[in-house]
Amino acid sequence: MQIVVIACFITALSLLEASVGVGGAFWAVPAVLIYLLVTLTLGAANTSLSLRALVRHPEPSSGLIRRHNVMMMLTQFWLVAGLAATVVFGMGRAVQAAGLMNLPLVAKLVVLLPFFAAILLMWTLEYPFHKTMRRHMAWRQTLQGRPPRPVWSLREYLVFNVRHHLLFIAVPVGLILLLSDVMELYVAPRFGSAAPAVRLGGTVASVAMVFLMAPAMLIRIWRTSPLEEGRLRGGLEELCEKMKLRTRDIRVWLTGGVVANAGVMGIIGQIRYVLLSDALLDEMDEDQIKAVFAHEAGHIVHHHIFYAVLFALGSVVLCAAVTDVLLRLAGVSPAGPGQLLMLPMLALAWGFGFGWISRRFERQSDVMAAWLVGQSANGDDADNDRITQEGAAIFARSLEKIAVLNGMPLNQRNWRHGSIARRVQYVLWLGSTGKGRREADRTVRNIKLAIWLLLILAAAVVLADLAFGPAAENALA
Repeated sequence: MQIVVIACFITALSLLEASVGVGGAFWAVPAVLIYLLVTLTLGAANTSLSLRALVRHPEPSSGLIRRHNVMMMLTQFWLVAGLAATVVFGMGRAVQAAGLMNLPLVAKLVVLLPFFAAILLMWTLEYPFHKTMRRHMAWRQTLQGRPPRPVWSLREYLVFNVRHHLLFIAVPVGLILLLSDVMELYVAPRFGSAAPAVRLGGTVASVAMVFLMAPAMLIRIWRTSPLEEGRLRGGLEELCEKMKLRTRDIRVWLTGGVVANAGVMGIIGQIRYVLLSDALLDEMDEDQIKAVFAHEAGHIVHHHIFYAVLFALGSVVLCAAVTDVLLRLAGVSPAGPGQLLMLPMLALAWGFGFGWISRRFERQSDVMAAWLVGQSANGDDADNDRITQEGAAIFARSLEKIAVLNGMPLNQRNWRHGSIARRVQYVLWLGSTGKGRREADRTVRNIKLAIWLLLILAAAVVLADLAFGPAAENALA
C-alpha cells in the first residue's frame, strides 16, 4: 500500500507542477465526487463478493484470497488513475485560481485531499472482510489450543493503516516538499542568476536531511518500544556483532498482537532501528525470531535500502531527463502537458524493475538468514558459506509461521517479496544440496553494478539536456 501512496504523490504533484488541465476550476467538485463514488463502488463490491463467498465456503480458499487481492489491486489502480483525473479535470486549475501555489505545501496538500478521503473510504469498506478473516484465524487458533489473537475494531484498523501506510510516507515526503517550497519561494529568488543552482542544492540537501532523520520520526509514527533486556536481546546483539552490524536499537513494533512481521529503518548505524512485532515475539520460538532478525539484518549488511533509494532516484531522474529530450526532439516544449509522458515510463521502470530487484534482495537476505542460523546451531566456520539443512529448515519454518500468523496463503504472490512457498522451496533446495550463498550474492552484485550504471546514464542525459536543451528550445521558438 505504501507504493500506492508514493505513486499518488508522484502522479498528482507531477500533474500540478506541469500545470496540466482540460477543465475549469468549477469542475473540481464533480471530479472529486466521481473519484469517491467509483472508490466506494469498487470497495463495496469487493467486500460484498468476498463475504458472500465466505458464507458459501467458510474455509477461505487460495482462490478467494486471490480474487479479493485482484479486486483490491484494481481499487488501488483507481486511486492513482482517478486522482490523476481529478487534478486534470478541475483540481489543478482550482488550486491555481485560488492562489495557493504561492503558499508552501498548501497547494500540494489540497490536491492530495481527495486521495486521503478515498483511501480512508477504501479501508473502511475493507474492514468487514478483514474482521471476518481475523475471526476465522482466532477460531482456528482456539481449536489448536492456542490463545486467539485479538480482532481490531474499525477505529483500531483505520489508525493502524493511517500510521503504517499513509503517515509513513506522507510525513517525510511532506517535510521534503515543505522545505523545497520554502527554498523555491523565499530563498532561491534572492540569488538572482544563481537561483537554479541554489534551488537544486537546497532540494538535494532537504531530501538528504529528511531521509537520514526519518527513522527517528517513523519509530514514533509506528508506535514502538525498546526490546527488554534478556536472553533474546542478548542473542540478537551477538548476531549483530557477528555480522558487524551497528544499530541504534532493537525495538518492539506494537500492533496490539495482530501483525507478525519485522522491518528495518535507516542507512546510518547511529539512527538505524530493527523492528520485531509483538505478535512475532509472542508466537515464535527463539531460533525462529533470530532467523527473522537475521533476514532483516541482511538487508542492512548488504545495503539493500541504500541501493533501492539509488534505483528510485536514478529512475526518476532518467525518466524525467529522457522525457525532456524526447519532447525537444519532437519539437514540443518540455514545460507543459508533455511531461505526462514521464508517468508511464516511470510506472514501467518501477513496476518491472523495482519489483524484480526487490525480490532478488529478499532472496539474498533469506539465504543469509538461513546461513546464519545454521552457523549458530552447528558452530561451523564462519568462512564456510554452505547452507546447512538445519539452518534452511529453521528459516523455512519461520517464514511459514509468519504466513500462518498473518492469514496469508503460502503460494500468494507478492510484487516485492515473491511468494512464501517459492522462497521456502529455494532455501530448502540450498540446504539439501549443500550449496552456499555465492549464487544469490553474485546476482545482487550485478544488480548493484547495473544501478550505478543507471545513475551514470541518468547523469549523462541530464548534463546533455542542460548543455544542448536551451539551444534546441530557442530554435523551437
